Amino acid sequence: MHGPMNRRDFLRTAGVAGAALCGAALGGCSSGGASGSADGGDLKCRARPHPQADAWKARLALAQGGDDPARNVRTAIEKLCGADGVKTFVKAGDIVAIKPNIGWAQGPEMAATVDPAVVATVVRLCLEAGAKAVKVFDNTVGMTSKCYEFSGIEAAAKAAGADVFQCAPHRYRMLKFDDPRCKRLAEWLIYEDALAADVLINIPVAKVHNLSYVSLAMKNLMGVQGGDRGKMHQEIYQNLADLNVMIRPTLNLLDATRIMVSGGPSGGKKDYVVAARTIVAATSSVTLDAWATDPLNLPWPKGHHDVAAVKCIALGAAAGLGVAEAGKIEVVA
Repeated sequence: MHGPMNRRDFLRTAGVAGAALCGAALGGCSSGGASGSADGGDLKCRARPHPQADAWKARLALAQGGDDPARNVRTAIEKLCGADGVKTFVKAGDIVAIKPNIGWAQGPEMAATVDPAVVATVVRLCLEAGAKAVKVFDNTVGMTSKCYEFSGIEAAAKAAGADVFQCAPHRYRMLKFDDPRCKRLAEWLIYEDALAADVLINIPVAKVHNLSYVSLAMKNLMGVQGGDRGKMHQEIYQNLADLNVMIRPTLNLLDATRIMVSGGPSGGKKDYVVAARTIVAATSSVTLDAWATDPLNLPWPKGHHDVAAVKCIALGAAAGLGVAEAGKIEVVA
């Protein structure tokens, strides 16, 4: 992509224009370009929560400053988890799935995708902790091969020892959204490797978004989905809350090394990007997003939004997934 996208262009790219509609409201979604099992049955996301996930629901850790995102990743994780860091949740023999934002064919300097050094560092830490395999993937918006290449993530993650692959259409599975906290989605196609991993690590990049104001941890989980992506953008806040009820990462790690403050989600100009030199680690995507959405914490454009505008955060908090009130968030800085 070579410039900002307006809402109409984005939805066209996402598959709304000319795409087959999901059947029966959102309850029986057709593949929309990705096939999968017709019945989720007892299929669940099996990723283990961090051992302190409940105790740390209101907690996050920050690493800020400098020009070394790899160092900030290590620092943020150690501040959250203690000196053992990743070893507190990755065990010998684990299969780890890492879902970074690789959604656009942009270099890391454009802040449309996660800095490759961030992904590579997490891969190395997981392997050092004894992981049997680390898998890196994203259901991209742009052409997947170009997104993987131009972002620099594919090369960096492979060099660090990860298995990096494009999402194969036949490996999506229909997951029943049968938790009573899910208010709108009844079922949806979810990528098999996201469901089967022992540990799931969610790595979003901080940027503005022309539908949801910002794109952070809660929204980044859209990259584990198949189906009609454009359909997910209808009533997006409740859909995101439902998705986060069903898919619960072991760790969320926000890359705010650079922040896209205009032209999101695709960007395409260096003028759209400001340096924030920040990495945020949290077990709760809701708590992380509540902190990161606040313009007092990250350099969002003046007047762009406030925390209340990003309604998925309050919906996620109401579902018990985290904390939405700034005064109740414990920040380890």
